Amino acid sequence: MGILQRLFGKKAKQKQDVVTPVNKNNLGNTDDTKFSSEDLNSTGVYPSPISVTVEYGFPSSTYPNGKAEPSSNGHYNYQKATFTPDDYVVLDFETTGLNAEKDAIIQIGAIRFRNHEPIEHFISFVNPKRPIPSKITDITGITDKDVKDAPTIEEIFPNFIQFLKDDVLIAHNAPFDMKFLLSNARRLGIEKPNNPVIDTLTLARKYIPETPNHQLETLKQWLQLEVSSHHALDDCLTCAAVYRTCQKRREEKFRLSDDEKRAYDIVLRILSDHNRDTSLVRYSRTSTYLDIHAFYSFARIKLTGKKKYLLSKRLEREILDLCPNVICEPASKSEAGHTRILIQTPDDLLLASPLIVKDFDKALKSTEDYRKYVGKAEKVIQEYLSL
Repeated sequence: MGILQRLFGKKAKQKQDVVTPVNKNNLGNTDDTKFSSEDLNSTGVYPSPISVTVEYGFPSSTYPNGKAEPSSNGHYNYQKATFTPDDYVVLDFETTGLNAEKDAIIQIGAIRFRNHEPIEHFISFVNPKRPIPSKITDITGITDKDVKDAPTIEEIFPNFIQFLKDDVLIAHNAPFDMKFLLSNARRLGIEKPNNPVIDTLTLARKYIPETPNHQLETLKQWLQLEVSSHHALDDCLTCAAVYRTCQKRREEKFRLSDDEKRAYDIVLRILSDHNRDTSLVRYSRTSTYLDIHAFYSFARIKLTGKKKYLLSKRLEREILDLCPNVICEPASKSEAGHTRILIQTPDDLLLASPLIVKDFDKALKSTEDYRKYVGKAEKVIQEYLSL
């Protein structure tokens, strides 16, 4: 009997998928509180099958986080989300191995969240129509008998795709799960899902640097979550908690003052008024500065302390040629710039519009050069966009 079955004391018929409303305390409260899979109200759960991890003996350098990297095949391309939504679906596949073309899904799990609250879930074993490898049984306790009466992938996958709707998808090491999703959709003649996808492995590497690695099991222990491992539904719960933790840390890192929000909005307005594409524009905090960048930084603004200014690497003479109505002074020796353009309020940035547009165009040119000359540039840029 699987751990969730023991918790719930119930077992559903394994010939059908289960889509059930759930009640769950906010998964974002992971710093000081624990939660367990017992918090999910379910009418049916199955024993926990395999989770593909480094326990199979594959070196983590070959398969980051123990899961296989996606093929370069265009069939596996998908849209990476460039934002951190409060509404989403977390998904997880348990499989017989790492190869999406040769191995089979043996459990599907997904939880739909609204404002970070789980509202329903989809959980089912899948009959792989082949023996489960003994090493997987050793890890999970799952046998061929456990999946014998489960629906096949042909029977259940269309229902699962319908469950996803057009929500943003979240998974840990998303390339692995998306490879199985897209491979099975193509094989079954199902229209390719176009859901944006967020990878919590990428987020965790950036926002949870204190863990020794970023495998889901390690993060579960760090978060002190009372859920099992190697079970699709529990892995979804862990993934959601990781996502919420990363989102909270990101919000702390990027939280702006009212003046900084105003300054960022004005810069976007300046670029839009000059017919510039702002899809690459992001912001970050560097010490006391607000950095605005299009992959490369193009505006560094200080809005705290006695003096407020836009810091420029250009000389005063060039700045005044572009923006004759601004007031300049030399930057300090410790600052990464030559000239300060003094402002009283964020609205004064409008006086520096020609300079901001010119520096934005320069950043875009540098980004295009980076794409052209640097290997794996697109992957780095996509990670920048997702964060």
